[in-house]
Amino acid sequence: MADVLFDCTQFLTFKVSGSREGLTFLSALFEREEDFKIIEDEEISPKKLFHLNEFLNNYTVELVNQEFIGEFDEWFEFDDIPQPIKQFGQNIKELLEGKLIEQLTIIMVRYAYDEKDADNIFVGDFRVENIYDGLFHASCFGNSGNIVVIRVREA
Repeated sequence: MADVLFDCTQFLTFKVSGSREGLTFLSALFEREEDFKIIEDEEISPKKLFHLNEFLNNYTVELVNQEFIGEFDEWFEFDDIPQPIKQFGQNIKELLEGKLIEQLTIIMVRYAYDEKDADNIFVGDFRVENIYDGLFHASCFGNSGNIVVIRVREA
């Protein structure tokens, strides 16, 4: 039986130019309501990065909010999106509109087992205008697994 390695967290991983402008913009978006604490690439636990390495781009941030993944348990109907998830999706849209990052992938982790083979991982590609289609897979009604990987493509 596998043990839980880590749980209840979110990651954004992307390609970024040499400029830190995209990271500054990202921090401003996700910390403005004190919704998330941003942990930058070099400060993320190496065991988390190793566990998710097949999905990571050249830069990753962890969006820490232990309660956020629970919002997906309240998403009963696709058209009735809980406000925190709606705001998260809007932040993703704004982030990509700024054209400061590329190849964005969202990783939602309910829990990650210490044995990777025990994880049930959903991976999907979604256009940014359909971000909520992708995020719905993280709801218990999308029922896509304990880790949901959403590759977001620009319009």
